[in-house]
Amino acid sequence: MALAPKDVLSRINIVVELFGMARIASGKRSVELIVEATGNVSWLANALVQECPELAGVAVQEDGDGFLASYTLNINGSRFLSGERLDLEQGDSVLLFSSQAGG
Repeated sequence: MALAPKDVLSRINIVVELFGMARIASGKRSVELIVEATGNVSWLANALVQECPELAGVAVQEDGDGFLASYTLNINGSRFLSGERLDLEQGDSVLLFSSQAGG
C-alpha cells in the first residue's frame, strides 16, 4: 500500500465565514479553503485572498501577509485567536469579522 506524502496528509478543508464589510466586499457568506492543519494567521490570510481577492485591503492586508488590525478571527464560534499560531482540524469554521463596534 502506498502512503500519501506528509504534506498531503496535513491538508484539511475549512470554511471561513465572512461578516460585515468582508461579506459585502466579496459578495459571499463563506469561502471554502484547503489549508495546512498547522500554520499561522499569515498563511490563512494569504490563502483567503488567493481564493477571494476582493478581500485585499478590506479585511486582509494588501500584500496578503495578514489580516487588518480591525479584524478578529474566531474558531468554531468558541475561541478567539490570540497570536499567530493556528491549529485547525478538518471541517473547522473560522469566523472573520470586524472587531470594531458601533452604536
